[in-house]
Parts: sequence; C-alpha cells; structure tokens
Amino acid sequence: MQKRLFLIDGNSLINRAFYALPPLTNASGEPTNAVYGLTQMLFRLREDYSPDQILVTFDVSGPTFRHDQFEEYKANRKGMPDDLRSQIPVMKELLDKLGINRLELQGYEADDLLGTVAKQGESEGYEVFIVTGDRDAFQLISSRTSVLFTKRGITETELVNEETLRKNYGLTPSQVIDLKGLMGDSSDNIPGVPGVGEKTALRLLESYHSMEGVYAHLNELKGKLKENLETYERQAFMSKELATIRLNAPVQVDLGELREMDRSAVREMFAHLGFKTLLERFSKDDAMDVQPSGSWDASFKIPEQEGFAEVLGQIQNTKRVYLSYASDHNMLFVLVENAVWAMKEDQVREHRDALRTALQGKEVYATHGKDVLHALRAEGSDLVSFDLELALYCLDPEKRWDPDVLAQHFQKPQVALDPKTLEYQAVYLRLYRDVVSEVEQELKKDDLWELYVSLELPLVTALADMEAHGILVDPEKLALISQELEDTLERLTELIYAEAGEEFNINSPKQLGVILFDKLGLPVLKRTKTGPSTSADVLEELSDHPIVASVLEYRQVAKLKSTYTDSLAELISPETKRIHTTFNQTVTATGRLSSTHPNLQNIPIRTAEGRRIREAFVAPEGHVLLMADYSQIELRLLAHLSGDQVLANAFRSGQDIHAQTAAEVFGLALDEVTSEQRSAAKAINFGIIYGISSFGLAKGINLTRAQAQEYIDSYFLRYPMVKSYLDGLVEQGKKEGYVQTLSKRRRYLPNLKSRNFALRNFAARTAMNTPIQGSAADIIKLAMLRVYRALKDEGLRTRILLQVHDELVLETPEDELDVAARLVRREMEEVYPLDVPLEVGVFYGPNWRDVQSYDYEEKQ
Repeated sequence: MQKRLFLIDGNSLINRAFYALPPLTNASGEPTNAVYGLTQMLFRLREDYSPDQILVTFDVSGPTFRHDQFEEYKANRKGMPDDLRSQIPVMKELLDKLGINRLELQGYEADDLLGTVAKQGESEGYEVFIVTGDRDAFQLISSRTSVLFTKRGITETELVNEETLRKNYGLTPSQVIDLKGLMGDSSDNIPGVPGVGEKTALRLLESYHSMEGVYAHLNELKGKLKENLETYERQAFMSKELATIRLNAPVQVDLGELREMDRSAVREMFAHLGFKTLLERFSKDDAMDVQPSGSWDASFKIPEQEGFAEVLGQIQNTKRVYLSYASDHNMLFVLVENAVWAMKEDQVREHRDALRTALQGKEVYATHGKDVLHALRAEGSDLVSFDLELALYCLDPEKRWDPDVLAQHFQKPQVALDPKTLEYQAVYLRLYRDVVSEVEQELKKDDLWELYVSLELPLVTALADMEAHGILVDPEKLALISQELEDTLERLTELIYAEAGEEFNINSPKQLGVILFDKLGLPVLKRTKTGPSTSADVLEELSDHPIVASVLEYRQVAKLKSTYTDSLAELISPETKRIHTTFNQTVTATGRLSSTHPNLQNIPIRTAEGRRIREAFVAPEGHVLLMADYSQIELRLLAHLSGDQVLANAFRSGQDIHAQTAAEVFGLALDEVTSEQRSAAKAINFGIIYGISSFGLAKGINLTRAQAQEYIDSYFLRYPMVKSYLDGLVEQGKKEGYVQTLSKRRRYLPNLKSRNFALRNFAARTAMNTPIQGSAADIIKLAMLRVYRALKDEGLRTRILLQVHDELVLETPEDELDVAARLVRREMEEVYPLDVPLEVGVFYGPNWRDVQSYDYEEKQ
C-alpha cells in the first residue's frame, strides 16, 4: 500500500477553526477554540486516512522574498485578533507534545514549505495530501498530490485532484497561477490586471490556455480589455510571480522520522485547556485511543414504490418517529424502530397525505421542525413534538451545534462522515435519537424547559404557516420603483462628474480617493494600508462638501436598487405571486428572529426611497395590511427590570418619554425642554441600553466627551436604580457565567473574564443589553403566538405575514378589520405583566407604506 504524507496548512486551519467554532475558554479565561478545532481535525485525519507522516507548516512574522518583489504585498491584511494570536504558540507546543512535526522558515510562507515538501514526498514515493482552506494550493495538485480543501468551517471538506479541479473549477494546476496573474487577489493585495475579474480571466484561459498564450494573441482581443492587458502586462507577470508557490525552499525533512508522543504531557495540557472529551481518549494505561468509543450504523433504505406500505406500517406500529429533511438532497429521512428510510422528494409528494395520517398521534421528533412541516405540507399543524435544533439553541444560542459538537458534548462517538453523503444523514438521526433524553434533562436542569416548550417549540407552527402563506408583491410597482432609482443614479452620476470635473468609477474607493483628496484637496481623516479611506463614516464627516453628499446618496440608492428592487423581483413565486421569506429561529444570540431569502426585516425606512420599497408589498383585493408595533418596548423593559420608579412613572404618566427624561436630567419643567435637549435625552435613553460610552454619545450628538459624560452622570443620578441594575448584570455575568431574559433565556459570556480589555469591555456591554433586547424578543414572540392562536380560536381569516423587529404585519379582510385590530392590540398589550404599560400602535392601509393609524374611538 502506498505511503501517505499529510501536509497541514497550520495558519489556514487554525484561522478557520477560530471563526468556525464558538468562543471557548478554559477555567483561566484563556481562549481555546482554535486549538481545539485544529486538534480535532488532526485526530480525524488520523482516523479517516491513517497517514504515515503528518507535518504542519506555519507562517513566520516578518517580510518574505515576495515583499522584496512587491512592497505592497499583503499590505491590506488585517491584524490577527488577539484571542487567535495567543493560541498560535499554544498550538505549536501541543503539536510538539503530540509528536507531530512542524515546519516554519523566516522569509518564506507556509505555502512554499508545503510545495517544497510535497515535491519531496512525491519523489520519495508518498501519496501526498495537502490540507488547507486556501485555493492557492490547487497549483500543487499533481498525479500524486491532492488537496483536502476545507470548504466551510473545519468539518466540510472537498478532496480536489486533477480531475475535480478541471471538472469543478475549469482549471489545470498551472492555470491556477495564471488566473491569479490576470485577476489578482485582493486578500493578498496582488494587483493583477485592472478590469479583469474571475469570469474574464477564466474565459481568457479557456481560449488561450495560459497567460503567455493570452499575450501571444493580444491582437485577437479588442477594446478596454486589450488596452488594460497591454498597459498592465508587467504588473500581470509580476502578479503571477507573486502567486507562484516555490518548490525549492531551503528545507529538507526526514519524512521517515516518526516522533514519539509525550502522553503524560499531552494529558496535562488537555486538562489545562479544558478538553474533557479529548482527555477521555487516553486510557488509564497511558495509551491514547483516537478512535471513537463505538461506531455508528450508517445504513439506510430508499423505499421502492411498492414497498412504501412497509414504511407506513412501521410508523403506525411505533410510538416515536425521528424525522430530518436534508435540503441538499431534497430527501426526507425517517428513523423508525432501528431503520432509517430515505425518501425522495417525488415519493414524499406522492405519499404526503398517507405520511401525515400515519404520523398523527405519534411523538414526532424532528432535527429541524419547520423544514419537516414544509416537506409534509403540514404548516399550521402541531405535528412536531420535539425540535432538536431549537432545543440546542435554547441550551446555548451561540454554540455551533453541528453533529460532531453534539456528539462531543454528550460523549457519543464522532460522526466522522462527509456531510454531503446520505450515510451522514442516517447517522445524524441515530445520534439525535441517542442524545434527545439528555438534551431534555439538560434543558430542565438549566431551567430552560419552559422557554423551549412554551415559547420556541409552538412558534415553529406559526412561522411555518407564515412562510407558506407569504406576502403579496406588486411586480409592476417594484419595476417602477427600480426604474426611478435607476433614474436617480443617472442624475447623481452626472452631478458627481460635474462636481469632480471628470468621469471616474464612483464605485472604486481608489478612484474616488484620488478625486476627493488629490484633486479636490479634502482633508484625509483616516488611512488604510492602500491609501486614504473613503468609508461611510469618513464620508459622513466630509458630507458638507457637495460631491461627498452626492456620493453618499449614490451609494445608498445603488444599494437599495441592487439589494431590494432588483433582487426582490426575482424572488416572487410564479405560482402564488408572493414572496416567501424564511424566518430563522436559531441565529441570533438574543432570541430575535431573523429573516433571509429575502431579508424583509432590513428594508430601510428612514429615507423616502427606502420607504417606497414597502409600497410594493400590497394587500390582495378586498383586504388591507394591518401593522401593530410596540412603542419603545426596550425602554419600558428597562424601567420594569431595573425597578426604577422615577423612570417607570415617566411611562405611567403617558408623557413623551424623551422629553420627560430631558426634564429629569436637565432639571427643567417639561414645557421648557428644547428640541436639542430632547434629542440628547433620546440618545441617552437608547444608548444606556447598549452600554454607551461618553465617546459614543459625544460622537452621536456632537458634544465634547466631557459634556457627554456629564449627561450620562446626570442620567444615572436621576435614575439610580438603572445604574445599579446594569452594574449588577455585569457582576451576575461574571459570577454565573451568563445573563438571562424574562423567559430565562441565557447568554453565556466567558469573555467577561478575558485578559483582553476590548473583549472584556464588549462582553460587559453585552451583559447589559442582552436581558433587555432578549426580553423584547421574548415578548414579541409570545405576542405572535397569542395573536396566532386567538385568530384561529375566533375563526378569523386574518393571517400574520411578517414579524419585523417589534412589529407584526398581518393581512386582513376589510370586513374583519375592526375585530382584528382590537384582537391584535389586546393580545399584544396583555401578553406579559410589566410594571409599566405595554403600548401598541395599530395602522392599516393598502400596502406596507401607505398606512393610517387605526382610530378605535371612531369605530365604537
């Protein structure tokens, strides 16, 4: 059997592990997630591939020979986060104790070491595997060398060889370098040829095979492309040189040398890092067992058409059924008794009614309940008894509960399968079955069961119903708005050109910088490694200049057009004429819902153009849209949670809360408060919730830091319970490790003990605002449930369509408007007893923009 050499790109994988895994710390508060992720990857490679030799390469800080060729090489790279940087020496120490060779060399990059040792391995008869998340390594592929490419996080990998590189990427290994030479690489600041992107570069290589071939046939090209290729020929070949991995770095490795693991040192290090599961891989006799204890049954059956009765019979004869819908495969997986059935989409569609009937009255345990309801067209039903994804989200909303993390947490064998395979799905269901009782116990132990069973789980039914129904969109109105935005862009473009005195690419930060700072002489407020910054905050400070104001407006309008009017039109269902967004229940750490495909929670409403987009969301004939919005719910929650009676009385009085706060803070009568003082009070009111600093407040309302600090001090003097409440949250977070909401939803905050000031400070602000933001999320979710159930109980045809932050959007028949408006306000205002009243504004209209307040008195 051919020997296997595994070469690990240490920097690439530890970086991916850091961002893929949730923040982990040991008992001393030291960050450990990157070390844990890379260590798990190394163990998995040993288990899956049994390599004869493993070697890990690292970059060394300082310039390389490429910087001698091009001084600006990698000039725009951001610095490594402190919590990642601190884990690099820990990882190197662990590798040494594990007996895994590592390689680094001053003046050379890790890629050059990978390339050099790969060629050495080939010459010594090894089958070489390069493990990396960097596509640059594709140039090293050969008949003896493959790349194990980490596509997402550290668990999803793709084995890329010569055939898959050609099939999936349309390239040969040598063309990977040519591609970089032509298009450049912004991450490494390799310039390439301006105006040549990936598509153009691929087209050129398809026609002419190499960069040399492109330049040999320049006479066959035309226009700007030809001009740029001619002008930047030298730059193109320099870029190719920069992108070329060296195969002759001055290193020589004894690939036959196998180092012994220092087992006691590894065990001691795992204990210090808090790697309990990895510690368990060591047996008491001092030997390491990297195999999972036990293995999974990965078998499954695809039912034949005539054999579908067997599936239904097994479901009918059991008490509990486990379901998972794999969207990548469009297949429904069913675990019943000990058999996993994998049903194709057309099979599910044909037998949907029979499946729903068979599942009625059963305990239906789904990995992701909403997907299962959609697959079975059971939206609006209470079919799902347990939702694993939701349960895990309630346990820890910031933990990435992929199957391997789940197995590790509950000390089960690792899945160790490609997530793209059907076998993986079968094992996942069996893993789910084996951990579900422990998940339930942990929810109850942490006092999270009520949150899960009374709020999150029932919401699955309502959200699935809302997604299936969708919201009606007028495509003609959307097209009209898109054309108006295009006209605005053309007008702004001409205006900007006139103010600049020349035409240029407005979307190019570099060209814009030349106009603003070199030609027009505007002050440079901030610099990046590539030159003066033209970021939004910089332009805001320079917006007194006409051209800058026009550029800001141009950017805003361009984003509205591309993000909304153009893309929304493509998402209208041809069958329903509606947009069916997806509500994500398990994404935000605070418990808020998010919306994707498309994101309907992010349509801007502070500008006239943004509000116009809402005009395209309409009610069908004979209906109106009904909007119900909580008024200042987070400030009301602050009053309730802090117990500050002065703040609570301000709400009970029914006065303008910001004017009332200004009066309290500045010691004025209410009628003496100026608009500027009210604005300052408003900024303080909302800023306090987010732990605002004097610097942030000063910047927001144009004060000096001393004035801003004086305002904040005055606020806390007038509302002393608010100050003690917020401070208490930080202390609670340090003591308990988490803070919680009204519904006992937890947010874990390990960084409150971090040695890094910035991380510790951010965690403190998070501790202050999570109970308020999270409680607001709890209340709007509870309100959705109450409204959803009340509408059904009353037999109304009114439907909830959307939840957008603190607002519900409903579609109601005109003859139900009064009863629906009263029902919605009643259920929302009475959803949770607070020390201050919850107030809801109700509006209605023919579309989402043109609405009027519902007058309850007039309708009496």
